[in-house]
Amino acid sequence: MLASMAFQELFEQARSQRGLFAIREAADVGVASLTLRRRVAQEGWPAPFPGIVALPGVDLDVPTLAFAAALATGPPAIVTGEVALQVQGMTSLAPVRPQLVIPAPDRAPKLDGVNIRRSRTLLPTDWSLDGGVPVATPARAFLDLAAMRSTDRLRSLLIDARQQRVVMPAEVAARASATIRAPGRGRLLRACADVLASGADSPLVKKVERGLSQAGIAFDVPPRTVRAADRKLHPDITLCGLPVALEVDGFGSHAERSDLEMDHRKHNAYLLAGWYVLRVSWHRVDHDWEGFLAQLRAAMDAARARA
Repeated sequence: MLASMAFQELFEQARSQRGLFAIREAADVGVASLTLRRRVAQEGWPAPFPGIVALPGVDLDVPTLAFAAALATGPPAIVTGEVALQVQGMTSLAPVRPQLVIPAPDRAPKLDGVNIRRSRTLLPTDWSLDGGVPVATPARAFLDLAAMRSTDRLRSLLIDARQQRVVMPAEVAARASATIRAPGRGRLLRACADVLASGADSPLVKKVERGLSQAGIAFDVPPRTVRAADRKLHPDITLCGLPVALEVDGFGSHAERSDLEMDHRKHNAYLLAGWYVLRVSWHRVDHDWEGFLAQLRAAMDAARARA
């Protein structure tokens, strides 16, 4: 009876930790370590890392594995990166690898599939407990991500974070500015500056306009208004003398289904008004600008042929 009650208490503790528990915690609730190991072996409970067990039926997705890794490493390991952003509200994220940060010069065990970084810049305000596991604040998570993500990716994540009200880019910039030596800090500050400069899309619009000028493609200043059957459309860029418009996608992804539906309606309205509309993103501008220009010139040729 006492053993059954002790196991019940252990199960309750595990449920508060995403279905995970460390074998070292068993003695705290009166379950002998040997008894627990025997039951785990007999019933085939998942053991994602040495000394860490998951309750039967627990989905060992990336966030759960990150929490398991933090339990295996023990204090002061902190879950950070994209997992930390996801568990705090970045619903559009699908992390592919757990990431932890620990204070230097502490050493951490090597865990398969887990990225563990050491940092001399951790502050007491950089984390809070979630299910008994330290999780980095969103601003700190971005600082840790900066060491391993491109400016393009950071920019996209910052915009998503703002859309989903997880963290404001100004908060991320302030945390990065306060940390003089951190890998990727410069990339993160540049990404923050891009997103903060008078709205998310404005820096990208200006970059596209510069690229068009260098390619010898004339555009209207300001852009023309497109009159559709039931609305007026305001493209980001229109090309001089042609029914060709550009929509500049500064946002990394659509946070809400309603945003996507609105884009579909707007796109259809352009087509019904007889306009060619092309979309361009940060990634396309940074990595496939010539490919985009080729598509744009094809749209210009089609518009001229139809006139």
